[in-house]
Amino acid sequence: MSRPLTPAEREALTFLLDGDFPGAVELRAQAGTARVTGRCGCGCPTIDLAVDDDLPAARLAGRVVVEAGAPDGGLIVFADDGRLSGLEYWTVSDEVPAGFPPPDRIERAG
Repeated sequence: MSRPLTPAEREALTFLLDGDFPGAVELRAQAGTARVTGRCGCGCPTIDLAVDDDLPAARLAGRVVVEAGAPDGGLIVFADDGRLSGLEYWTVSDEVPAGFPPPDRIERAG
């Protein structure tokens, strides 16, 4: 399975990467080529990502790149070996979110 990001997925990822942090420039460039390669099996909107290997890898200290608040939970951007690898929407609600929230519903951490 490989598909382009939906508009909501792309909007959330773009918003989350629109900060000043180590590796941001490289990750924003990668985001332009990101494709969805898998989904969480629980039905939540969490997705696995793959990006163009020809683009430079980001120098990152860990796997978690960005965290932010979202309705009844939060969002996490993951990278493996300096390349975007996932966008997670976790929740504490009994109702699984149908999709990623719009940027005006995302709260930047810090």
